[in-house]
Amino acid sequence: MNQSEKTFSIHPIALSKFITILLAMFFAFSCSTNSALAVNGELKWKLELGLPTTPAVDGAGRIYVVAGDHLYAISRGGEINWKYEIGKSSSSPALGSDGTIYVGSGDHNLYAIDQSGALKWKYKTEDFIWSTPAIDSEGTVYFGSWDSYVYAVNSNGSLKWKYKTGGHVTSSPSIALNGTIYIGSGNGLLYAFGKNGSLKWKFETGRYIWSSPALDAKGTIYVGSWDKYLYAINSDGTLKWKFKTGGWVDSSPSIGKDGTIFVGSNDEYFYAINQEGSLKWKVKTGNTSRSSPAIGVEGSIYIGSWENPYLYEISRKGKIMGKLETGGKTTFSPTIGPDGILYFGSWDGFFYAIEGEKAQAGSPWPMFHRDHQNSGGM
Repeated sequence: MNQSEKTFSIHPIALSKFITILLAMFFAFSCSTNSALAVNGELKWKLELGLPTTPAVDGAGRIYVVAGDHLYAISRGGEINWKYEIGKSSSSPALGSDGTIYVGSGDHNLYAIDQSGALKWKYKTEDFIWSTPAIDSEGTVYFGSWDSYVYAVNSNGSLKWKYKTGGHVTSSPSIALNGTIYIGSGNGLLYAFGKNGSLKWKFETGRYIWSSPALDAKGTIYVGSWDKYLYAINSDGTLKWKFKTGGWVDSSPSIGKDGTIFVGSNDEYFYAINQEGSLKWKVKTGNTSRSSPAIGVEGSIYIGSWENPYLYEISRKGKIMGKLETGGKTTFSPTIGPDGILYFGSWDGFFYAIEGEKAQAGSPWPMFHRDHQNSGGM
């Protein structure tokens, strides 16, 4: 498919004492909230790698993460097993059912790398790849590129189909149970494709879609836009509802087992939205727009921040339970491994492993790209 779309592109002593007391109280509060995460929360280890993106974790607990110009394979204990040079990249890896690691790069290639760290193949696009791949049950790999195309590549590295949108594609695709592929574009449109590349429908938002879609058990698609809205879209492409925040919605939503949708916005708030589109609660954390939440088994929500050097733990009722301070922004999304270890990267160059809780069972979409493999599929 090669259709084109239009581009949218005092000075008194008493006051002094009062201020001193206030400062002491503030310091005590800061110490309590800057503690390790409330649920266990011990730092297991950290590795200085560069700028780590959102990791993927396989069933055995091995972690795959991109930092700088390398893909790293890291043991559960924090030892680097191998690394493979892929060029500067902000894409996150995704794992196929056979263990193949798929990741995009700034050198315009999608890489397929086996469990030993050897290259299986690479597929060249016309520009850099920020999008995290999604893999369907047949092994087809779907992803977007800055060149405005959505790609479907076979498990052997050959092109299955491609479709030209009207804007850069930094959104990551999501795959429904019926095989429909959903992905956003810089032209403000959310696209729905059949497995053969046929366009099922497209839904127009007001601006760029950086956010990646999340899907619930009923087939509703949730996606954010730079027009400040979180959208709920029916599987036939009609609007279910939209919720307005105070800033761009770069964050990709996650969904709790009760259907609550969690998402960050560029207005410095983190939101919990009921299934029918009303506000459940919101909490101010800092600019959380590009980090997506991960939901633990007890309902704790973990989220990073663009402006603050913290990983936050928020209760299911919207209370900040704790925050872990790093040396830099925590832009990329945390991942909960199969054993409950929480993994995330920071702009301080370190990759962190924190004792946490397992991902929420019963949730259709508890973290970025749905699961710890970053599969992107139901």
